[in-house]
Amino acid sequence: MVESPYAKSFAASLASEEIVELNGNEMSFTLKEIRAKDARAMWNTRMRSLIVADNMIRVINSTSNNNGE
Repeated sequence: MVESPYAKSFAASLASEEIVELNGNEMSFTLKEIRAKDARAMWNTRMRSLIVADNMIRVINSTSNNNGE
């Protein structure tokens, strides 16, 4: 589970890969895979998607904050 004011953005970053549950500021998904090797690869892919989304949010927020000064 991820709790963040940006949960909707994080959920959107996984939309093509997982069924994501969104409840207010909480986002979660369940990763199901029988083979450990495949589960690890799937997990890494999902985490990379979340990291990219987080980085984009930070860039957008820093740009927005700099434009307001």
